[in-house]
Amino acid sequence: MFCSTDTEVKCAPHKFYEMMKYGLHHLPTIWPEGYTDAQILEGDGTCEGDLRLWTYILPGTTEKVTVKARTTKQDDDNMTIVLAADEGSDLHAHYKHFTATVKISPKGDGSLVTWIVEFEKHHHEVPDPHLYLALLNTLTEKVDGHVHKDAICKGEIETEVKCNAHKFYECIKYSLHHLPTIFPEAYTDCKLLEGDGKSQGSLRQWKYLLPGSTEEMTVRARTTKQDDKNMAIALCVEEGSSIKEHYKHFTAIVQVIPKGNGSVVKWTVEFEKHGDEIPDPHAYLELFDKLNEKVDAHLHKK
Repeated sequence: MFCSTDTEVKCAPHKFYEMMKYGLHHLPTIWPEGYTDAQILEGDGTCEGDLRLWTYILPGTTEKVTVKARTTKQDDDNMTIVLAADEGSDLHAHYKHFTATVKISPKGDGSLVTWIVEFEKHHHEVPDPHLYLALLNTLTEKVDGHVHKDAICKGEIETEVKCNAHKFYECIKYSLHHLPTIFPEAYTDCKLLEGDGKSQGSLRQWKYLLPGSTEEMTVRARTTKQDDKNMAIALCVEEGSSIKEHYKHFTAIVQVIPKGNGSVVKWTVEFEKHGDEIPDPHAYLELFDKLNEKVDAHLHKK
């Protein structure tokens, strides 16, 4: 008999597969609530034939159980790994045979992770291993979060401005759609697509030129965070943006910090590249640095 579960993840297929191939003995670090211990009993933990021992807790239970599993198949071309439970595993109290197969397939910018559990019960009263599918499904999400977190990079830039912090923050909060007026050399157009342009959830579209470039680009960004207390705003780039050609994920966070009679304006860019050949977004940090100066001059002139 068999049962299966599919989970869509953000991680690229080869990265997820490499994690399953090389990092299964790190599960207690990745998901300590589910896996409390892991040991390599035979092999080096990266090859077909390796034997590992895990101590884990099934969803909805508090009992620690163990499984010894051997890698019986490792197909790099099809990104598939088969793990067969060996004698000495607690699950053998219920199942004569238990094998878990994981296959990673490309899907969009991410992947589809399929787990197939093949099993033979000792008797009909034994339930199907739905708890194991729930365990593997959550494991997939935890691995995705772990790998995706490592893939997110950051860049930062700070600019000291003369304007007081509250006034600068209000301009960023309420007037981002006025950038073509404030900084026409870089921002050539702006449209408010959703919302009122001053609240969390608002979606805007800008046309802009990066420093040193004559190519007009487009970005659609949604305000995903607006923290008035800490004077911080997060803008997350959405589909339909030129920047998506190079980056899977791109979020710009601006925070205004009081300093003396003026402020420090800090921009943090969180990004994930489509490939290693893509450059870090230094040009965007330079654009935001110039934007700070233009907004400061605009407000100081008033």
